[in-house]
Amino acid sequence: MFTRTTLCGLMLAAGCTAASAQTAFPHYDHIFLIIEENREYSQIINSPHAPNLNALANTYGLATQSFGATHPSEPNYVAIVGANFFGIQDDAAYTAHEIKGGNLATQIMAAGLSWKGYFEDMPGPGFLGTCAPAIDCTTGQLYDLYGSKHNGFVNFNSVRHNSTERFSMVPMDQLAIDLANNTVPNFSYIVPDQCNDMHGGANACLDTPTAALTTEGDYVAQQIVNEIMGAPMWAQGNNAIVITFDEGNSNEGCCDAKPGGGHIYTAVITNNGPRGLQDPTPYNHYSLTATIEAAFGLPCTQFTCDTANVKPMTPLFAIATP
Repeated sequence: MFTRTTLCGLMLAAGCTAASAQTAFPHYDHIFLIIEENREYSQIINSPHAPNLNALANTYGLATQSFGATHPSEPNYVAIVGANFFGIQDDAAYTAHEIKGGNLATQIMAAGLSWKGYFEDMPGPGFLGTCAPAIDCTTGQLYDLYGSKHNGFVNFNSVRHNSTERFSMVPMDQLAIDLANNTVPNFSYIVPDQCNDMHGGANACLDTPTAALTTEGDYVAQQIVNEIMGAPMWAQGNNAIVITFDEGNSNEGCCDAKPGGGHIYTAVITNNGPRGLQDPTPYNHYSLTATIEAAFGLPCTQFTCDTANVKPMTPLFAIATP
């Protein structure tokens, strides 16, 4: 059983450090990534408005020095799937920031594995609009709950122009169906809508106080976690759920992104891994991408190839030995 005491207990060797605990990465069958919005680490950890996220962090694993890559939202979502934010510094329509080249989707497909993006309030599979439901999302007066600025995959030409990859972007309702049918992909990228991810600002939750948005996002994240952990597949093989935020409110950063996008909450929930572990290793979105690559045996790309500065989250994904 893992304990909170030190990372040395994780590796069963006295006197080790987080740096020396970077060993061969274990294989994972499924990774589920849930992305929340716009909270600094200090706004979540020990917050009475986020009891579920705190309980998950205390029970499983927490990266205590995790950072966004930049500001605002869109480039952080791109950074997670592309290991680079490609100079994007706004939330403009993805058509203003089309990216050539590879990303996690193309890497996963090339390896014979599978992925899906599950987006709450996306109207249908392969949707390429900038927001929905809407007549004119740019006015901010409509129920623009889904926004392409929270979907890093749609910026990549290789996803939009490939029918298999494009239609791997689906409404979130499909997640429950895939879990029930044991057809979830190897990598699931899960984004609640703007009222349920703590963002706010959509007409449906425009005037909702920050504390209430945090409570709602905390509740929705726990419901998604419960749904995943309650599925038969959770007990089979090695599986993980990562909950992170796109950015915080500061410019703190690390790992080839400094200044960065702020100090953020990142928790890792595994079926066979650490319990009660706090990992102080500096990580950011590139580290998360490197972790997914390592877990699925994928090659590095962009900043994940800078292994001197961008480390995968090895301690948080270590497998318990009997």
